Amino acid sequence: MKSYLPIVFIRVFIILITLLSCQKHSLAVEALGDLTGPWRLFVDDYPVAVKTDVVRTYHPFQKYAGNPVLVADRPWEGSNIYVYGNVLPDESKTGYRMWYHCLPLQPAPGDYDKYRLLYATSEDGINWNKPNLGIVLWPPDGSGTGDNNIFIRRENDVGVSISHIPSVIHTPWEQDPQHHYLLINKDTVGIAGGGNIGGYWGARSADGIHWTDMPNNPLIDPGGDVGNFVWDPHSGQYLGYVKVNPDVSGLRRRAVGLTATSDLTTWPMPELVLAPDDFDDRWVVWGGTQRTHFYGLCAFAYESMYIGFLWIFRATDPAGYYDGPIFVELVSSQDGVHWLREEGDRPPILPLGPYGSWDDGMLFTTNHPLVEGEIIRLYYGGCDGYHAGPADSWNCSIGLATLRKDGFASLDAGSTIGTVTTKRLTGTGGPLHVNYDATGGWLKVEVLDEDGNVLPGYSESECDLLQGDSVDQVVTWGVQTELPAGTEPLRLQFVMQDASIYSFMAGDSVQVLDEPPGQILAVLYTFEKNASTIATDKLLDDGAQDLNFSGAVKVDANPANAAFGNWSVLFGPESSLLSTLEIEGTSNLGTQFTLAAMVNDIDNDYTRLFSSHDGYEAVTTSELVFDFDPSGIRISGLRLVCKGISIESGLLNFADDQYHHIAATYDDGVIKFYLDGTEVGGGQVPGGAPVLMNGNLLVGEDVNRGGDEQFWGNMDDILVLGRVLDQQEIMDLSLRGAGAFYGLVEIPADFDNDCDVDQEDFGRFQICLTGPSVPQTDLNCLPAMLDGDSDVDRDDFTVFHDCMSGPNVWADPNCIN
Repeated sequence: MKSYLPIVFIRVFIILITLLSCQKHSLAVEALGDLTGPWRLFVDDYPVAVKTDVVRTYHPFQKYAGNPVLVADRPWEGSNIYVYGNVLPDESKTGYRMWYHCLPLQPAPGDYDKYRLLYATSEDGINWNKPNLGIVLWPPDGSGTGDNNIFIRRENDVGVSISHIPSVIHTPWEQDPQHHYLLINKDTVGIAGGGNIGGYWGARSADGIHWTDMPNNPLIDPGGDVGNFVWDPHSGQYLGYVKVNPDVSGLRRRAVGLTATSDLTTWPMPELVLAPDDFDDRWVVWGGTQRTHFYGLCAFAYESMYIGFLWIFRATDPAGYYDGPIFVELVSSQDGVHWLREEGDRPPILPLGPYGSWDDGMLFTTNHPLVEGEIIRLYYGGCDGYHAGPADSWNCSIGLATLRKDGFASLDAGSTIGTVTTKRLTGTGGPLHVNYDATGGWLKVEVLDEDGNVLPGYSESECDLLQGDSVDQVVTWGVQTELPAGTEPLRLQFVMQDASIYSFMAGDSVQVLDEPPGQILAVLYTFEKNASTIATDKLLDDGAQDLNFSGAVKVDANPANAAFGNWSVLFGPESSLLSTLEIEGTSNLGTQFTLAAMVNDIDNDYTRLFSSHDGYEAVTTSELVFDFDPSGIRISGLRLVCKGISIESGLLNFADDQYHHIAATYDDGVIKFYLDGTEVGGGQVPGGAPVLMNGNLLVGEDVNRGGDEQFWGNMDDILVLGRVLDQQEIMDLSLRGAGAFYGLVEIPADFDNDCDVDQEDFGRFQICLTGPSVPQTDLNCLPAMLDGDSDVDRDDFTVFHDCMSGPNVWADPNCIN
């Protein structure tokens, strides 16, 4: 059973982000490389309510024609340098500083270093100098000098340095001037008496060159061998995106975990936030073990949101783990936790170079880019070989690529006029700025109230036409040069033809409000008053979802077999047929849902509850399985396989031939399990994207083949709901039944509406007694006239007695008859 502390931490982190969105952490000075600001990007649909006749286009970085700008030309560098590291402006902002990494595959005699951390400077970002720092002796065999640009070396017992992947963070707000730079990097350091300590180590520096190790090293132990660390001005925390290794779709993969803290001495264990999906494996020949990995994530706060450069590793070797190319895709987030992938074919944001070029094998980016005026500047490491080599043939260097400011993606209209309407915005004010390209067309903006009505003076016809190309253009409406005051919340509607829009800025502290929720998925089958192979959905706000019966499944009208009420559904008796119920309209479960049912498993064996799995091989990221094992033998009790990742409850045993209420909730990646209303475990899978499946949910077995997970017995109150029920609500479902929970059941004499008839109801009945032939005129006592006349007397008591069920026992709705 997984600890909930990391999950609770992540949820608190999300709340903190929501409260502080678009507001920088209160610091005395701004860090070098801070990319935050008030602009809203159209890299995903977060700020969008409606868009018509526009398409989203992703724009790759353009590589500098003179690449590479930095090559391995020192004997201690070998033939491979790349930026497992970062670049910052110097403190005068007249030049650049780079902390990079080398892999010396053919070391000098007596030199056993596996990696080295190196430093370079430049005035123009193109021509780089490698200063002699005088810090580390090379070669480390006693004959070396400090005439090199190695800035740190931690030795272990055998003299082998395994220091690599440096993240250098500017921290000028620290009161101690010796702490104005922070280094976090992966290292393995020897200890007295033998052995070593591996993990992420921290060091402090006044100048970014001379470092003193932190006393509590390692900060994170052990941590994957790839990790990128940044400061987050939105929340005032350090974020670490570290390699983790979950099983996804039945195969072990490299993926991305997040750890975050405001206290460098305490880091939670990384929690999984990004993992490959089926579409990432679209290149794989079916049935093989080749697979896609996420080799690393460089993620950073950018303007009002978060941008990530995701290192995609296609493992093409037969084992599917060691060799293959690495390139870079774009991901986006509003909180740094829940990430969205690119739409469509997911084109690289930084593609590999053409065959035979210096960067045609692998690419690695700095942990964040730089923004300079109208340009984003990104340094990257490129190699001409694949991950597994042969490594002695690698040649790796460092290149530069650029992109227009906010230019990761745009919404584009062609010859048909397109519109983009934002969600409701608060905190607006001042001039409206846009980043757009209408070189061959035009762009206008309307200002609307929250209901979509055009505000006077801010219509399309009154807006001054925008043409040309600008990363920062003020929108005007004749004499109106600023957004209207006192009309919040408002919406912006961008109207354009043959034009693109990248981002907008409507004030320094704009908040985007979620749209009012529409109809959510709501499906409930109680089987009351149904028959044979026909069952009706009892929750109709979103329309009725049909239920398709297959195999040996039918409605059971025997009240003794129902959990609540008089009807249930029977799977069996055992048959060679695949016996399932298909719930139509359930292929998209969204980002929040609850799955629940009352189950009485007659063989107390491992079985499917809900499934969209095809029954072949592993459960993929386009499928879902919620199953259980009453004996706790094959799985620990309850299990949800979602987004290709298996999460189990704590160890349970409920093999007692009784009905049990089984439920799972999914809250944007956070999973909780419930047995008979009590929370019994959970875990986390990546959030962000909705849970989309290839087909509808089935109840009782898999889609195409089964038998070894077939459910036999009775079920009742099957619920699929597009929101997360809390523990009290789930407890109510388990105790009172779904019919009572949703107010669908009318039981005579059940005066307190809890679906049983007991002493509580008798107390209310007594108050209404009048005696024979004495009319009861109190309207509150009308339900006590159980025999149909106008008094409440002994005859009514006789009916009441016949309806008595006792506490927490579902009474018979037909007890009067």
